Amino acid sequence: MKRGLNMLWSKGGALRFCSVLLLSMAALAITVAPAQAQAQSEQSFYKGKTINMAVGGGPGGGYDLYARFMIPHYQRAIPGNPRFVAQNHIGAGTLRAANFLYEVAAPDGTHIGTVGGGTATAELFKTKGIRFDPRKYVWIGSLNSEVGLVLAYHTQPFEKFTDLLERPMIVGGGGPTSGNVIFPLVLNRVLGTKFQIVAGYGSTGEIALAIERGEVQGTGSYHYSSIISSKPDWIPKKEVKVLAQLALVKHPKFPDVPHVPELAKTDEQREVLELVFARQQMGRPFLAPPKTPDNVAKILRTSFNKMLTDKQFLADAEKRRIDLTLPMAGEEIHELIERLYKRPAQVVEKAIAASDTSAYRKKGKKKKKKKSE
Repeated sequence: MKRGLNMLWSKGGALRFCSVLLLSMAALAITVAPAQAQAQSEQSFYKGKTINMAVGGGPGGGYDLYARFMIPHYQRAIPGNPRFVAQNHIGAGTLRAANFLYEVAAPDGTHIGTVGGGTATAELFKTKGIRFDPRKYVWIGSLNSEVGLVLAYHTQPFEKFTDLLERPMIVGGGGPTSGNVIFPLVLNRVLGTKFQIVAGYGSTGEIALAIERGEVQGTGSYHYSSIISSKPDWIPKKEVKVLAQLALVKHPKFPDVPHVPELAKTDEQREVLELVFARQQMGRPFLAPPKTPDNVAKILRTSFNKMLTDKQFLADAEKRRIDLTLPMAGEEIHELIERLYKRPAQVVEKAIAASDTSAYRKKGKKKKKKKSE
C-alpha cells in the first residue's frame, strides 16, 4: 500500500503538484508584472522630457514668483527630473493661461500651469471670455491658501474699513477675472464701499509701483503672499495700512483686522461673500490640461505632495519669504470645486450679480502711456 502511494506521488502526484506550482507562479507573475511595469514607467516617464509651465500674469507678479520658486524643487521631486520652461501668458487676469491649457496645450504631461483661484468658479459665475469647464482640469495642488488684503498707502486718508463706506478710494486692478478687480466690486455692491477701480495693470508688481507713485491710493486686494515676497518692507515699516482681510479664515498675522465673515451684516450677505471668496482657499493652483492620463496625473500630484514636505523646499521658502499657509492637494481642490457647483441657485445668482465685471469694463481701462513718455 505504501509502495503504491509512493508510486502515485512519484508519477501522477508529482505531476499534478508541479502543475499547480507552475500555475501559481504564473498567476503571481501576471499580478506582479504590471505593478513592476507601472513603477518602472513612473520612474522613467519624465526622463529626458520638458514640462512647459504656463504662468498666468506677467513677470514679477505673484504667479510668476511662486511658479519660478517652485520649479527647481518640483523638478527634483518628479521621477526622471524633467526640464522646465516657464512661459508668461499675460492678459485678462490669468484667463489667457487657463484657456491655453484647456484648448491648446497637449494633454500628455508636458504642459502644466498656474492660474488664479477664480478659474475654478469662472464657469459658475458665467465669466465672459472663458473657454473651459473648470471641473475637467487635472488639479495638481496649491502651495498655499490666499488672504487678500485691502490696502491704503500710508500717505492716504484711510485708517479702517469703515472709512471705505464713507468716501471713495482709487485702487489699481488687473483684468476682469482678477481678484483686485472683482473683490472691490463685490464689496461695493454687497456692503456699500466706494472703491474706484483703475484697471488694466499686467501684474501685482505694476500695481504696487502705481501705489508708490501715487497713481492710485491703494488696492482692493493684494495677496499677503505677494507682499512678503515682492514688498517685504511694506507692512513692517507701515508703508501701507491694512484695512480688511478678504478671506474666509483670518491670517494669524492680522488678528485684529476684520475678515469676510465679520464684514457681512446679514446672513444673506455672508452667504454671498463666502461663495465669492471661496476662491481664496485655492490660492494660486497648479493644473494640467483635461484628459491628461491618470498615471501621469498621479505622478504630478504625488510629486507635488512630496515636494511640500521636502526640507530643502521649506528652507528655501523661508529664506525667500514664500508664504506656504494651508497648502492644498489636487484632490482637495477638485472636491471643493464640486461642492461649490452644488450651491443653491439663488445664492449663486446674487454672487454673480455682485461679481459682474461689465460695469468695470464700461468705466474703461488704465490709460496707456504715450510712446514719447
